[in-house]
Amino acid sequence: MFRSFASNLADSSLNQLISETVWLWPVLEIIHFIGLSILLGALLIIDMRLLGLFKSFDAASVNRLAPLAWIGFLFNLITGALFFIGDPVRYSVNIGFQLKMLLILIAGVNLVAYQLQVRPLMAGWNSGSPTTPVAKAIAATSLLAWTGVLLLGRLIPYVGTG
Repeated sequence: MFRSFASNLADSSLNQLISETVWLWPVLEIIHFIGLSILLGALLIIDMRLLGLFKSFDAASVNRLAPLAWIGFLFNLITGALFFIGDPVRYSVNIGFQLKMLLILIAGVNLVAYQLQVRPLMAGWNSGSPTTPVAKAIAATSLLAWTGVLLLGRLIPYVGTG
């Protein structure tokens, strides 16, 4: 089913536009990199605070970075979807891409845990407040998942097809 979906995308006019426009793929790469930089930059500060570092940052200041993380993620979601549409057959069987998508799913589940378990507690944190073991576990999971996403994304052109 997934392969037929990929084959249908390969025959689409958007695929043709992406694959035949010489400058489009490099521009998408640049936007993807900028989005990832924004996303990881914001998450690094948030997660480090949750790990108990940067205690001088109060929760309100750290939470103001969340919209930046979402903007970076949105850039990557759009450009990543266009990469997939531009070469769906190669991406659909690429083990690096598959593992990257799994880590993004893990990061998404981790985000839900953060929203339910940690964010409500952060309202009472001020600078110097200690973090909880749950917050530390969520931060560590976030850092590991997004580091894996970054590394696997970079490896996609070089790893096999499953």
